[in-house]
Amino acid sequence: MIDGIKIMANAAIKQISRLDSTTHNLANVNTPGFKAERFRSLKPSTVMGTDEGKPDQGPATIVDYSQGVLQKTGNALDMAIKGNGFFSVQTTEGVAYTKDGRFTLNENSELVTRAGENVLGRSGKITIEGNDIQISQDGVISAGGNEVGELKLVSFDEPSALVKLKMGHYGDPDNLAGVQKGEGSQIQSGYLELSNVQAIREMVEMINIQRTFESYQKVIQTISEQNKLATNRIGSL
Repeated sequence: MIDGIKIMANAAIKQISRLDSTTHNLANVNTPGFKAERFRSLKPSTVMGTDEGKPDQGPATIVDYSQGVLQKTGNALDMAIKGNGFFSVQTTEGVAYTKDGRFTLNENSELVTRAGENVLGRSGKITIEGNDIQISQDGVISAGGNEVGELKLVSFDEPSALVKLKMGHYGDPDNLAGVQKGEGSQIQSGYLELSNVQAIREMVEMINIQRTFESYQKVIQTISEQNKLATNRIGSL
């Protein structure tokens, strides 16, 4: 009986992790470039490579990298990527990757993120001096009719291996994602890629989580009552 309570308690704890992912998604429904998290249980074969036939082990979250809707802003330095590509940015911890294309120029006329991190080009930092900024679908940046740089777009063979960082960034510290040049992706200047979170789906998910959690509570209560009944019967013998 005690084992039954332990199993149900562990299952209920998984629902808390599932709820954390859902609430995080809802909190970022209006964050450009945000990618929704999906909760799942890992199969033993995923964790250990063997042990077929045993129950699922442990919760995990995966990132849904599907394309979000592109919204027109009219600001040339707002950029969206059509395709699987990522922007490359220089952070204090190293190079990171993002889908959030809300860029601006700093006091040195360098292209930076809203947090002040340099957006990387094929040759490093990108400096834009001049008016009439134009950005081609290939990521070539021109100002005043002169080419000033080319965005460093990348894609990954295994995006699931990316590590989620702060500020909507992703990292590949162990080089497991298979970084490559972001061919096939196109830049849309004057647009932003919106979050791919679907608010209605997340609300339905929260309702399902609540109902599942309540069902586990009822099972735990039933097992506890049976334990008390069995203990009283043994005591009366």
